[in-house]
Amino acid sequence: MSSEQRGRVLVLAAKAAGDALVERLTASGYQCASTERETGLAEMVDQLQPEVVLLAVTAKRAAELLETVRKTDKLQRLPVLVDQGRARSAEAFKRLAVDDFVRGADELVPRLESALRAWRLKEREERIRMRMGMLLEITQAATSSLELEEILRIAVEKVGQVTGTDRCSVVLVEGSHARTATVVATQEDPSLVQLDIEVARYPELRRALETRQPVLIEEAQRDPLMAEVRTSLLPQGVKSILVQPLICQDDLLGALFLRVSKGEASIGRDEQEFAEAVAGVLANSIRNARLHTAVKKKREDLELAYVERYRELNDANRRLKELNRLKDEIIAVCSHDLRAPLQVLLGHGRLLLEGPLETQQKQSAEAMIRQGRKILTLVESLLEKGKGEAARLSIEPRVLDVAQLCRDAVAELEILAAEKAVSLRSECPDSLMLIGDEVKLHEVLQNLISNAIQHASDPGVVVVRTQRLSRPDGDAVRVMVSDNGVGIPPDELHLVFDRYRHGPKGTGLGLAICKEFVELHGGEIWAESPADGGCTFVFTLPLAQEAARNPRPQPAPGAAPEQPRVLVVEDEPEIAAVLSEVLRSKYRVEVARDGAEGLAKARASRPDLVVMDVFLPKLDGLDAAMALKSSSDTAHIPVILLSAHQGVADKVRALNLGAVDYMAKPFNAVELLNRTERALKLSRGEKDQQDKTNSLQRRTGSDPVTGLLDRRGLLLRLEQEVARSRRYHRALTLAVLRPDRDLDAMPPNMAEVMRKRVRHPDSIAHLGLGVFAVVLPECNADAARTVINRLMPDVENVTSIEYRAAMADVSQDSDPVEKLLEKLGAPPPEAH
Repeated sequence: MSSEQRGRVLVLAAKAAGDALVERLTASGYQCASTERETGLAEMVDQLQPEVVLLAVTAKRAAELLETVRKTDKLQRLPVLVDQGRARSAEAFKRLAVDDFVRGADELVPRLESALRAWRLKEREERIRMRMGMLLEITQAATSSLELEEILRIAVEKVGQVTGTDRCSVVLVEGSHARTATVVATQEDPSLVQLDIEVARYPELRRALETRQPVLIEEAQRDPLMAEVRTSLLPQGVKSILVQPLICQDDLLGALFLRVSKGEASIGRDEQEFAEAVAGVLANSIRNARLHTAVKKKREDLELAYVERYRELNDANRRLKELNRLKDEIIAVCSHDLRAPLQVLLGHGRLLLEGPLETQQKQSAEAMIRQGRKILTLVESLLEKGKGEAARLSIEPRVLDVAQLCRDAVAELEILAAEKAVSLRSECPDSLMLIGDEVKLHEVLQNLISNAIQHASDPGVVVVRTQRLSRPDGDAVRVMVSDNGVGIPPDELHLVFDRYRHGPKGTGLGLAICKEFVELHGGEIWAESPADGGCTFVFTLPLAQEAARNPRPQPAPGAAPEQPRVLVVEDEPEIAAVLSEVLRSKYRVEVARDGAEGLAKARASRPDLVVMDVFLPKLDGLDAAMALKSSSDTAHIPVILLSAHQGVADKVRALNLGAVDYMAKPFNAVELLNRTERALKLSRGEKDQQDKTNSLQRRTGSDPVTGLLDRRGLLLRLEQEVARSRRYHRALTLAVLRPDRDLDAMPPNMAEVMRKRVRHPDSIAHLGLGVFAVVLPECNADAARTVINRLMPDVENVTSIEYRAAMADVSQDSDPVEKLLEKLGAPPPEAH
């Protein structure tokens, strides 16, 4: 074993004793130096680089030298031994803070050996601890939100501290065969950052990138690989070089470069392992940064493409609007120009009929007038279409009697009915006042009666009837136009109002326009095929509300009445803006953009009215309306539902969700204000309002005290969710929780306890005797089982009764909802 491997010992002793110890230790394989004076000690330490200090002097002198050793930077951490072999008394040395004592010549080498092993082991542990700490700091930096350049700067600084190198750099390349590399971080000179270098000029870097393996140059002055650059290395005194490739998921990203120029320093196995660990962390961070940059660039490209596409579509939309406007103008002009000569022809035809004509001439004149009227009807429809959407979908409202309107329409068409040998009569005895557009409603009646006359049998019968309907949100009128013709097949009833469906004897525009005009007034229209034959067209319209018998007292003169507060819940900004602008003329308006926000604002501010769209993000209007009516704090707030989809009014009324009114889009400003005022009137008066709240809660099947659904409310909710799940092919799980024994009274906090364990869309019902049912939309049986397992312990803790649960996915079960409950063990209605 060489003296370098055995150890280096600094002997502090008098000349003779020191020489003897040096001679003996040198013979034992140690590298030694000896001195007694403090002067020149620093130079000797720099040359020897000792690992242990041996004191062979008197106790007094040993204390002085020990103090000097502890003050010297390169000696203060070294183990210190004291040779007591020449001392008269060992007691004097006991006060010295040294690591060990040598009590005889035969103990010298073993004591030194033991001290060296302990010191080297301690030093190794310190180096390992420092490497692990530095590696942890590098990893934390690499996983933080710092920029890549800052992460690499921290890394080269930490690596340089651990390895003792005089240069630590990170170079990056693009691809495995790159000719150039970029220095992105360096310990030696920060000004070299972003410096491009040629890979061919660095043979060690070229070898590492080509082989993808670490390259260690232990002696740069003698290694054959460095022969071509040795002349440039000599002035720098380069001794050792390590190049560690940066590879992540088989992608070559660059290299970690280490260089040692100090005479005694070297790159050992520990430094190589540390560099390999750091390279793995840095490679992953570099790859992630490149992926992030690529994704960011792709996103910017997509955003740019989206903007360009949006501009193109916007321009195309503008051109289409212009073309549509020109089309409407052309249709309107043509229709107007056609109508004028037709009126002239019909006028002269009527004059001919008033004069003396032969039978054949009279029949010809009548045919001319009849066909002219038909053409005029088509032209009127074309003109109505040519006015455009904005003109057609607006009304000029006034108070009118719909029964009188029906009688007038029948009187006008009696001649046409007589020509067809059809008996036409009206059965409209009562006066039924409403607010509407007389022209549009007259056209609806004319279209329906003309259509009935055309399809009546021979001899034909057409009857127009009116009927008053009582509804919670206000009375309505039902108008029925019936004929005794062949009728319409049941599978085609829903197609008769299709604008683009042409029947055998018409253009199909008349019924489509009727539907638009009826819905514009807030009504509904449909066709029926009675069992006794024929066909009946039915439409309903809301009647005008009668003035209250006991009007509210007027505010004192000079005191401005407080405007009611209206919450508008609409996700389309343009429609929300129109609603707000119309309502602000009479009310204070607040806007919410989705169902969840609307529900939160309604609970927080308690508005006087909520105007809400049915199809909303996060929480649709139907669920939001049910949530409002299920809570005693918000059940008194009237709700008007809006929707552009067909059939929503039927669904709202069938489910009795508590909405006081329904409006179809598009709507008229006057109509909106009228319906808003009517809804607010329903909520006035404290006592009447409380009765209305209880009635609404009973209609929704909700317990006013707990807010839980009862059996009726559960059946309504379950029918709604089953229809949705089948329509949209989504999961729906029904769970029934039964106690081991009947529960006489439900704890008052049960509803609150159960709601904490379920989602907002889920519904909870109490079926009596402690039996609960839970409806979980868009939740399969496995997920529902997890929810119920969390819920069961809470229920059992509150009731002190053990429960059993049964659940099933009922989305595709065709049984009635009562049967679904029975399958899961729910008690029959008469059981409680």
